[in-house]
Amino acid sequence: MSLKRFHEELEQIQIDLVEYGEYALGMLTDGMASLRGLDTAIAGDVMDRKEQLSVLHSNIEDRTMRLLLLYQPVAADLRTITCINVMNYSYYRVGRIGKDIAKAVLAMRSEAGETAETVSFESLFVMADIVFAMHREVLEAFRTGSAVNLENLGRQDDKVDAMRVTLFREYLTYMLEDPKNIRSGIEAIGITRHLERSGDHACLMAEKIYFMAEGERIEIR
Repeated sequence: MSLKRFHEELEQIQIDLVEYGEYALGMLTDGMASLRGLDTAIAGDVMDRKEQLSVLHSNIEDRTMRLLLLYQPVAADLRTITCINVMNYSYYRVGRIGKDIAKAVLAMRSEAGETAETVSFESLFVMADIVFAMHREVLEAFRTGSAVNLENLGRQDDKVDAMRVTLFREYLTYMLEDPKNIRSGIEAIGITRHLERSGDHACLMAEKIYFMAEGERIEIR
């Protein structure tokens, strides 16, 4: 394989990874959207996307493995492929998180029926907006090949972590006050964990993008 051919294939994988990232983030955003009114149509659509998510994930994994085996890249090229592999895994998990949120919505609707009496989810949407902003920053950094502002991203992640703790107490209070809130309260607590984990994946990807762009390893504390 020629050097020119190698870089052409690597560049195409980077383009495809951005599209894959947008697909995975779409599952996450739509998973949260289905939470409003327990929308089973949106939730079902997110559930249906999980197979394509796996196909996209495997495709990028196979292609990067091929480049490693055929070309044995070093230096900046190896950092790029390492970053791609990490992001490929993280976006797969983010898409699955969107699927898990949709699954929780379907479970709550099944139990609540048409009345759909649940705890308030408004704080979850605030938490989700922070996570979405983190992912948009990360994806744009990869798209442009620029380093992420890790300090700012770390602050956003701290907010997400703090909200998870606060919301756990809030939903626990709802459940103690009224047994009708137990199912939706448990699912809401689960969603806070999903969002926190999604934020963690944004941070992990940001660290790898920084390493790819700057050649320096820095962890978000």
